[in-house]
Amino acid sequence: MPRSAQSTSQQNTPTGVLLSVATIMGQRERDLLAQTLVSTLTELIHINRITMYRILPSDQGEEAILVAETCNHPDDALTHSRVNITISSRADFNLVFTSRDEHVQKLDKKTFLSVYPIVGKRGVVGLLEIISDAHSDIDRRLILAFLKVYSNYLTILDESETDTLTGLLNRRTFDNNIEKIVAEHSPSDDAKVGPCTQHPLRRKDAPELPHWLAIIDIDHFKRINDKFGHLYGDEVLLLLSRNMQRIFRQHDKLFRFGGEEFVVVLDRTSRANAKTVLDRFRTAIEKYPFPQVDKVTVSIGFVRLDKADVPSAIIGRADQALYYAKHNGRNQVCFYNDLVTEGKIAGEHYSEDMQLF
Repeated sequence: MPRSAQSTSQQNTPTGVLLSVATIMGQRERDLLAQTLVSTLTELIHINRITMYRILPSDQGEEAILVAETCNHPDDALTHSRVNITISSRADFNLVFTSRDEHVQKLDKKTFLSVYPIVGKRGVVGLLEIISDAHSDIDRRLILAFLKVYSNYLTILDESETDTLTGLLNRRTFDNNIEKIVAEHSPSDDAKVGPCTQHPLRRKDAPELPHWLAIIDIDHFKRINDKFGHLYGDEVLLLLSRNMQRIFRQHDKLFRFGGEEFVVVLDRTSRANAKTVLDRFRTAIEKYPFPQVDKVTVSIGFVRLDKADVPSAIIGRADQALYYAKHNGRNQVCFYNDLVTEGKIAGEHYSEDMQLF
């Protein structure tokens, strides 16, 4: 028996399936969770390629963003999937997204393309695309069962890690992961898992570029609550968070820090591009027609992440830049190092014993 077939037969037993489920549920980082699922299904069923997409809002409508992919044969990489696809531009994706049912179509005499929905609390949150010779009904039921386990686990993660109102990661998740976020400066976080695995929107020279942390604060938010009521205040928070999901990249980490304050950890990029992205978000909020409230602006302070610094120092510097922005005109983006260099604020020194959280 060929090694691959033997491996599959060993995996596709009750014990093997349970071990695979345990492996999936041992992951808490979402991209690794997605990659673990596609790798597991590759081992359990005979496929040519399996690809998972996450669905996010964009200016063109809902978009499918590639998050994980695995091939059984190197030749399959020649037909490598696109990193992002507008749902409305692909009939099969649009059909699955709207119907919440899987769709199968024949590509040639022996090859089929199957698309399965990944359904979460807020509807279809992802798509699983499989290219294979026709798989059996048992394979189909196995795929559906694993997707159910995966979506249920995502719901558990969402309930514990995300803010109820906005759907962004919550303060508790930030506090529990800030040290890991800072440590992700190392080149090792770009390690690949499989022959077709890729990290979308990540540059080849990404390990040489830093991460950036920005604190975003809604200007005069108390006035909004006092004038229009907390219901409209909550709507501002919700719509602002949706704009964050639309404008920032998939690998940028978005948090609701508390009240009207948000934190963004920008994935590896240059300082100039970090400033450009943050300014683009600030401008988008300024121009966005918030119902009843109409105009809303934000102030932003940001800093470069340096793993030589303790998290309290990083947050403190970003907060200093934000404080300067809010007390010197608001509706602007300020970079901590520029403010220090220009003598507008004094540089702060933090001890490693200082605890901010």
